Amino acid sequence: MVSGHRRYALFIGRWQPFHNGHKYIIDKSLKAGKNVCIAIRDTELSESNPFTVEQRAEMIRRVYGDRVRIVILPDIESVNIGRNVGYDIVKYDVPASVSKVSATNIRAGKDTNLPDEIAEYIKSLRTTLWLTGLPCSGKSTLGKRLKEELDNKGFKTVHFDADDVRGKLNADLGFSERDRMENLRRISHVAKLFNDNGIFVIASFVSPENKMRQMIKSIITNIKLCYVKCDQKICEKRDVKGMYKKARQGLIKDFTGVSAPFEVPQGADVIVDTGKYSIEECVKKILDKMGIK
Repeated sequence: MVSGHRRYALFIGRWQPFHNGHKYIIDKSLKAGKNVCIAIRDTELSESNPFTVEQRAEMIRRVYGDRVRIVILPDIESVNIGRNVGYDIVKYDVPASVSKVSATNIRAGKDTNLPDEIAEYIKSLRTTLWLTGLPCSGKSTLGKRLKEELDNKGFKTVHFDADDVRGKLNADLGFSERDRMENLRRISHVAKLFNDNGIFVIASFVSPENKMRQMIKSIITNIKLCYVKCDQKICEKRDVKGMYKKARQGLIKDFTGVSAPFEVPQGADVIVDTGKYSIEECVKKILDKMGIK
C-alpha cells in the first residue's frame, strides 16, 4: 500500500478531517512521532455523505499538508488481519466533549466550529460564479471550460447558459428590461437552490446593468461576479450568428451593445479579458482569484 521503508500508523474510514474525533486521534499519533497514513473509503454520495472522496482528500491536505500520507481505497466491507503480520491495533480514548460531536451535522454544514481552511473550502463548493459580459465575449466558452476544470478537481458543478435557459425554462420571456430582470430573477433562485444542495453553479448571462447584478446578489447568498471583458469589435468578429449585424439593421430590438446599454460591472470579484488572453489563461486567473487549487 505504501512504498518505501517508512512504517505508518494507518487510519481507515470515510475520513472527514474536520471531525474533532478524527482530528484528535490523528493529532495524537503525529505528536507521538508516528508517520500517519490516512486511507479514505470511496463511499457513495448521500445526504449524510455529500462530499466526494477527492474533496475529502483535499480537506485533509488543507489541514495537515505533507505531514500525513493519503491513499484512496474502494468502498471496502471489512479489514481482515492474519497472524503475525506486525500490525498493532491501537484504540485511543477520546474526551467526552469530542465523542459527542455529530459527524452528520458537520457533513451537513450545520457545525460552526470548523477550522477556517475547511470552512472556506466547503463554502467554495457551494458557490455561484456569475459570468457577465457583452454578447460573444466568450462567457459560454469560458463557462464550459471552467466546468470541465472544476469537475476534474472533484467539484459537483452545473453550468447554466443563457441560450439554453431562454429556450426552455424562460421561453415565455423577451428582451425588454422587465423580461430581462425576470429572466435573471428566476435563474438566480435556481442557482441558489443548487448551491444549497452542495453544487457549484456557473452562470453565463449578459446581465448588462448594475441594478440587475445587484438583484442577482440579493438572491444568491454566496456569489462571485466575473466580468468577461472583451472589445466590442472583437465580439462582433466572433458573432457567427450575425446578431450584431441584424441589430444594426433593426432586425433585433433591445440588443445589448447596439440598441440596449451595457454597463461595466461595479465591484467585480475578477476581471478577465478574453480579447487579450486565451481561455486557459482566463480560467487559471479565475480559479486563482477564488482560491481554488
